[in-house]
Amino acid sequence: MSNTIVVAVSSQKGGVGKSTLTVLLASYLYYVKGYDVAVMDCDSPQHSLDGERKRELSDVRAIPHLSKMADELKEQTGKRPYAIMKAGLGEALDKVQLYLDRYEPDFLFLDLPGTINNVHILNIIANIHHVFCPMTADKFAIESTIPFCRYLNDRLISTGLGNIKTVNVLWNMVDSRERTDLYHAYDDLMEEYNISVMKTTLPASVRFRRGLNSKEKRPVFRSTLFPPDKSLIKNSGIEELVAEFLAITGKSDG
Repeated sequence: MSNTIVVAVSSQKGGVGKSTLTVLLASYLYYVKGYDVAVMDCDSPQHSLDGERKRELSDVRAIPHLSKMADELKEQTGKRPYAIMKAGLGEALDKVQLYLDRYEPDFLFLDLPGTINNVHILNIIANIHHVFCPMTADKFAIESTIPFCRYLNDRLISTGLGNIKTVNVLWNMVDSRERTDLYHAYDDLMEEYNISVMKTTLPASVRFRRGLNSKEKRPVFRSTLFPPDKSLIKNSGIEELVAEFLAITGKSDG
């Protein structure tokens, strides 16, 4: 699949920030760091990222200050919005190959449904390079994510089947009031199972829900058309996440 790094953000539990993580990584890498990225939304039937892009484009056309923001960003970066494509699970790998036959972005992100009870999902994961699994300190999230990662390690990575190189757990929505020994205990358990846990953690914060808004002075954090606003970056973990992501995927930090 060319020199493009193909990445999936995947989880067996809904509501852990899978799509949010995809958008934040893609937008920061593209608009801030200068990498070329594309996204394939395979999370059928809702296709939330494809829907988000369409809503944002509609808002930019209808709301003057957002239109002005878009013009200013294009003037600063010379970039058009990165591609977001929609694909069903059965056609995803064919669509990936067709896209990479024409283009060669640095990163292609796949947003997958929260289940492996589908032969197509395992086939997709086997043929990409890296999987990132956001996980919250919730019993059901932990009890679904750890077996999922063990399965991928045992079934795909350990056997050398396919192209997959790493599976990485990311603690997401971390509440500073929660006991740190809880996280350490699960980190130790995952180390015992040979599951890679990222050093970066992302806090529980309302900023992660801040999308485009009709209010002119409200900064944007999550968007497919804009980078996270600089005023919201501090203590968000995004800079650390991107740096660790680049190290794992083997891309130099541009």
